Amino acid sequence: MLAWVMMVLAGGSATPAENVTVPASMVCTAVQTAGFHDFPHNEEAYEPVSFFESSFELRLNRVLMRHRDPNAAADVYLTVRDEETRAELECRTIRGADRATGLSCSNLPPSELLLLNTENLRFTRTSIGGWAFASATENMAGDSIYVEYGTCEVR
Repeated sequence: MLAWVMMVLAGGSATPAENVTVPASMVCTAVQTAGFHDFPHNEEAYEPVSFFESSFELRLNRVLMRHRDPNAAADVYLTVRDEETRAELECRTIRGADRATGLSCSNLPPSELLLLNTENLRFTRTSIGGWAFASATENMAGDSIYVEYGTCEVR
């Protein structure tokens, strides 16, 4: 049985009495991923690169949701997990094109950023920093930034 969570918006740019639905678990697949990388031994020169399209899992963080401070800025807490990383995201409710509701999520410090349209489950995800690569080290891998977009499916 699919578990959906109804959230009453407490702030952000959406109407306070409006409801947004967030699936408890989703698998998200990128359609296109691109970015820049500062390769080792370059003089801080970013070069455009194509990254492999990825997939990742989004799960509602039930523990943080259950113990959420009513005065917290975050409306929803999600965990993003892929083959290499796991990050806890704080999400705020936003209003997008055609008045569609969505979530704007990031971790702290903001190295993972996610925009999710909660109506059609399209996403845009960005990751910044040298930790975007599994084998990254300060002296070997350089830094990177990438952005990808795609869709999520409810699990």
